[in-house]
Parts: sequence; structure tokens; C-alpha cells
Amino acid sequence: MNIENLAVIVGGTGAIGNAIANELEKLGFEEVLKIGTKTNPSIDFNDENTIIKTTEFIKNKNKPISILFDATGILHHDDSMPEKTLKSIDINFAKKNFLINSIGPALLIKHFVPLLDSENKSVFATLSAKVGSISDNGFGGWYSYRASKAALNQLIKTASIEMKVKNKQAIFLALHPGTVKSNLSQPFQKTNLKIQEPEESAKHLVKIINSVDQSQTGKFFNWDGSELPW
Repeated sequence: MNIENLAVIVGGTGAIGNAIANELEKLGFEEVLKIGTKTNPSIDFNDENTIIKTTEFIKNKNKPISILFDATGILHHDDSMPEKTLKSIDINFAKKNFLINSIGPALLIKHFVPLLDSENKSVFATLSAKVGSISDNGFGGWYSYRASKAALNQLIKTASIEMKVKNKQAIFLALHPGTVKSNLSQPFQKTNLKIQEPEESAKHLVKIINSVDQSQTGKFFNWDGSELPW
């Protein structure tokens, strides 16, 4: 990767996003842009125009993107928690899951892919979740979150296939960060789980991004570097 290019973190004001930005600065990237819902420019998945305006802002820098890291995601919202049973499925909470975890990242792919470096290795990485793996699902529950992350995984895989023709340098990755100390995971942090600080998880994820090559595009990786099943 060319560290003179841009690194862009969407969701960069959150715990993991901010830690990823710090790790990329340590790698030597001169310009790391952290984009959130309240930054300038900003991105709000409820409004595609915010994504368009942000890409226009980045185009004006006249540098390609070497790393686009999507650190967005939702697991619980207000009083709504992941559904334990079918009877708990709520249409509005389900819509919110799919908007933030699937549709939003799909729009990021749509608008940011043309800005990825096409001459050197570039990476589009998104925060997925191990519970989005269909074949790894042995416990059930968490219907909307599981389904929305499975959809995200499919989007990454599908985009990677198209971009093998349009930009052979681009690598698309779905990454499971582990259980990280953050607002997203706070209600589910158990003593028997390995809970990482954002900085620890970020180190692992950036190591994966830095080490993969084009033959690994469209893969789903755990934070420890092992490949996860779809």
C-alpha cells in the first residue's frame, strides 16, 4: 500500500474506528480521515447524499484511497436488544439493523470503490461479526443482527468478484474484531469472554489488512487472522 495515499475510517469517531485510525497513523499514513455522523464532512446512512458529499470532498484531495475501513455497526438501539426468540422480532428494530449493518456499507462500497487506488494494493474492510456466519450458528437468537451481518458478508464477497475485473488491486475483507470494550458490546460483556481493548483489537485488524494480498479478496477473517466460514 502507498502510505502517501489516503486512509479513510467511516465510523472513525467510535471506539474501534478511532483505534484503527491511530494504528494507521503508526503505519505511516500521512492523512487519515475519520468520518462520523457529526464530523465535517459527515456520513449518515439515512441520507445517501451525505456519502456523495463526502466522496466529493475526498476527490478534491486528488489522492486515491489505500484503505477504506468501515467501522460502523449496530447491535442494540435505545430500548431494543437482540431478539432471543422469533416473537421478539420488531419491524423497526430489524430495519435499523439492516440499514446500519448492510445497506449503509453497500452504499459505501457503491460510492467509495471508484476512489480506491488502482495502481497499488488497496483495501476495503468492514466490521462484520462471527455471529453473521451461517454455518457457525449453533445457538440461534439475535435474528436481525445475525441476518444483517450475513447480508454484509454477502455484499463483501459479491463486490470482491466484480472488482476482480474493474480494479485488480482492490481487496475486500469482512473482519470480526472480537468482543471489544465499547458501547456496542457493553451489555454483552461476560467474564468468560475474551474482552479486548479497542487498541488491542485494532492492532490485530490492521495486521490482517497489512498482510493480505489480492488472492485473499472476498474473505472473512477473525481478529486472530484465522479465516471464518460463511
